[in-house]
Amino acid sequence: MRVEPKNIMCAIDFSEFSQQVLAYGQAMARKFDAGLSLCHVVSNMVLVSSAGQAYIASSKIEEERREEAAARLKALAGKLDMPCEIILAAGHPAEMISETAVENEIDFVIAATHGGSGIKRFLVGSVTDRLVKILPVPLLVLHSDAGRPFFPEGREISMKRILVGCDFSPDSKLAFDYGLSLAQEFQAELFLTHVIRPSERVQFSSADYIKIQEGDYLGWTPADYLDLQKESRSYEDQVRNGLVSRVERQMDQMVPEDCRAWCTPITTVLDGEPYSELIRFAEQEKADIIVLGIRGHGLLERFLVGSTTDRVISRGRCPVLAVRQAS
Repeated sequence: MRVEPKNIMCAIDFSEFSQQVLAYGQAMARKFDAGLSLCHVVSNMVLVSSAGQAYIASSKIEEERREEAAARLKALAGKLDMPCEIILAAGHPAEMISETAVENEIDFVIAATHGGSGIKRFLVGSVTDRLVKILPVPLLVLHSDAGRPFFPEGREISMKRILVGCDFSPDSKLAFDYGLSLAQEFQAELFLTHVIRPSERVQFSSADYIKIQEGDYLGWTPADYLDLQKESRSYEDQVRNGLVSRVERQMDQMVPEDCRAWCTPITTVLDGEPYSELIRFAEQEKADIIVLGIRGHGLLERFLVGSTTDRVISRGRCPVLAVRQAS
């Protein structure tokens, strides 16, 4: 199913990475002929007195901050060669971006993550971490480049290689729809990738092999036991090869007939931990974007960090488009 976002919103925090967010927002809006909005959230400001007592900033200070933010957003909008809407909100950034997206019928959000790791990331979490869990629309997460943090103004965004992670769940199907639509708009190659988690390999001793086989073993030699081990590995290889063939066929058949004239997907089956294999493969193939589905909408899923999509976003360097089924 072709996906055509009509309202795209850039989450702007006025960091040096905002230009990167704007460039992607402008490129997406052009390709899909969509409306573009720039959103900034003025976070609640807590001041501390000389006596150490915390208090909320006055309404006058907050109003001044809102006016300053509005002026900066208008300045950014003036540099774009297309009309865009200015949206200001106040509160917790992630929650307000999510609420604003719903209120303004936004169907695609773009934001940048500034990284973070270890206990700080677990206890505090970035705005992007939170958005991945609560935003009801697709979220394109861009990564700041520590080696080159400033994104040149006027830089054109191109996507030549799009990687879609496929696990054949409903969210994975939606991710495929977005990946296929992006491939069509940007005339890009489409990589469909499935990762097989390795099963635990159990190493048997010669005595163990005797216990699970039938027959008289009095005349057996060590070479006979080695032959049993080889037969076991050969059977595992046959099973895996059969699974790989079925998975590759299933991924290839995901492309509708009316798209096959311009889209011949490159299907790949990998072995290992899904998040690490997807990151490695994206770097190897120089992918411009990874498209992944997000499973689950429950309270536990929103609290815990550790899904494949979370890990690809937090540990990889490639932009990630995270999509979920509407609840």
